[in-house]
Amino acid sequence: MKKYALIIVFILCAVAIYPGGQDYLTLTLVSPKISYDENDDIIVYCVVHNIANVPVEFTVYDAAYTTFQPVLYAMDGKEAPLKVEYRLKNIPTAHMLINEQGRKIILQPDEKFVYTAYCNNFYSLRKNEKYRVKAYFYPDAKDEYVIKSANELIITILPVPQFAMRTGIIKHERTVTPSEVVMLALMAEKNKQWHNVIKYINIEKFIYAYSEFARRYSTTNDYERLIVQQDFINFITKERPDYLIDFSIIGEHILPQNNVAYVDVKVKRWGPRFPATMKYRYTLEPYKDMWVIVNLDASIVKE
Repeated sequence: MKKYALIIVFILCAVAIYPGGQDYLTLTLVSPKISYDENDDIIVYCVVHNIANVPVEFTVYDAAYTTFQPVLYAMDGKEAPLKVEYRLKNIPTAHMLINEQGRKIILQPDEKFVYTAYCNNFYSLRKNEKYRVKAYFYPDAKDEYVIKSANELIITILPVPQFAMRTGIIKHERTVTPSEVVMLALMAEKNKQWHNVIKYINIEKFIYAYSEFARRYSTTNDYERLIVQQDFINFITKERPDYLIDFSIIGEHILPQNNVAYVDVKVKRWGPRFPATMKYRYTLEPYKDMWVIVNLDASIVKE
C-alpha cells in the first residue's frame, strides 16, 4: 500500500502547476526584424521556456489578447492606441473568459512554447514611429498572476516610399476604395468565383472573425497554422446553402488616424428555410494602394 502511495505522490509532483511552478517559466520576446513597412504585419514571437527540471503546466485561451498580451509604447512613454474591444470597455480578462475552456499545455524540462503575436491586431500604429514592445504572459488568464517578458524590443514603422512625378503634370490617384473592395468580394461570391473571394481578404486577420477557427489558429505553431489557414480558405470559398441574392453598399467610414475603414452593406440571402436580409459591417485595413478585409460583423435586419 505504501508503494502505491509513493507512486501517487510522485505523479502529483511530476508536474509543477502554476502558481507553485511560477518561477519555472520565463517569457522572452523575439522579432524577425527591427523595422517594418507601414503595410506589414507587425510580428512578435512570445517564447515561453520551462527552465525547471520537471514538467510545468499552463493554460492557453483561444480568445485573443488574453494569455499573451503584448504592450506597445511610443518613445515618449505613452501606450499606443489600443484596439482590443474588451479592454476598451474595461472588462476584466477573467470576466470575459468566465465561460471559456482553456487548453492545457505541458512543457517538458527545457521545452519551449512559441506564440505569434500580430501587434497591429491589437494596436493602431503610425508610420515614422518607433515603439517599445513588452509582453505579459498569464499562465492562467482567469487568475491575476502574470509573467513579464525578460526583455523588450524596439521596432520602427517605416512609410512606404511615394515617388513624385517630375513632369509637372498632376498625378491622379487610382486607388481602390474600401467600398469597392467589399463590392468586388461580394460580387465574386455572387458569381461563385471563389478563387477571387480570397483576393480581398487578409486571411491571417479575418480568421479571427470565426471563433471555431480562431481557437485553433491562436494556439498552434506556425506549421499547423498553415493547415488551419487552408481549412479556413476551404470553408469561406465553398458554396453556401444560404446563397447571395443581392447587396447594396449603405455606408463607408474611413478613419485615417487609425488606419481602418468600415463599410456597411445590406445583403439579401436565400436560405433553405426562409430568405433573410442582413446588415454586414466589414472592417478593412490599408494594403499598398488598396484595402483588404480583416473582420466581419453580421446582424439580421427586420423588414
